[in-house]
Amino acid sequence: MLIELKRCNSIGNIDGLLFLLSILFGKSKVSRSEINNRCAMENGITVNCPGAIAFLEYLKLVKVTENSVIPTDSINQLCAKSREDTINEVVKLCLAKMVEEGIFDQDTLVFDTEKGHLSIKRSAFPLSYAAVRNFLTLAGALGKEKNGEIGVADYYESAFAKDLKERRKKFTLEQLLKQQEEQSKRGLEAEEFVLGLERNRIPGKAHKIKRISDFDVAAGYDIVSYFSENSDKYDRFVEVKCHLGKPHFYWSENECDTAKQKGDKYVLCLVDHTRIGEPGYQPQYIQDPYNVIFSDDNWLVNTASYKIQQI
Repeated sequence: MLIELKRCNSIGNIDGLLFLLSILFGKSKVSRSEINNRCAMENGITVNCPGAIAFLEYLKLVKVTENSVIPTDSINQLCAKSREDTINEVVKLCLAKMVEEGIFDQDTLVFDTEKGHLSIKRSAFPLSYAAVRNFLTLAGALGKEKNGEIGVADYYESAFAKDLKERRKKFTLEQLLKQQEEQSKRGLEAEEFVLGLERNRIPGKAHKIKRISDFDVAAGYDIVSYFSENSDKYDRFVEVKCHLGKPHFYWSENECDTAKQKGDKYVLCLVDHTRIGEPGYQPQYIQDPYNVIFSDDNWLVNTASYKIQQI
């Protein structure tokens, strides 16, 4: 947020903001001194000129230089509307901007079932947003509740909710992609680590021990290997699971079915990612994991979700 806007508690009243917009309407550039003089001479309005200009800049309605204010095309479109529509648009721009900046999260928003509207906890507004909050209150978009929370006017609720949904959708997608990227990287490092261990375990067959997860994602395991130098065909199928902290993993239906089918030829390898670089570290191997996991009290199996279909 702009420093000038952070410093003030108010940009003025609604009439003052509309008067400032009228000064800027249709102009390519207006000097700060002209704005100050005209606002000072106008009766019935209150305008904190530095704060109000910073407010418009915050909403990307103007650009500023040291001595001038330069309206954008958006300000001309805005000023062509009626008084009511102009204020409504400025309110929506404010709410959208604050949502974009992450001011409102899940912990600061509640739906009041008794009053039938969305409420914002007062703590959601940092002190630096006091001028913006006060404008929204003057415009009738926000109203203080008896419990100290701030109610969102019904007229703006749908637009506000839409902005929140888009923000969360984007944020959740970004989080998911980042999480997937990090998990994929750790998983690949764990597979390469185990592949090296398998090749070192049976050096005579090292060239035949392969990581197949790149080209056969449906195999149900990551590495094809051998139990001994005497094996004449692949008889050790290793599924690598990377974890942080206490050993835990997610097992897909396909992996589980493959483990059941291959029995003691299937090996589950649990790798603590934080220890991969530790000299002499050996991951945990579980042979015939289908029978071990589901019959051993040392493992807690939780169903994360159910697939339900009508028959």
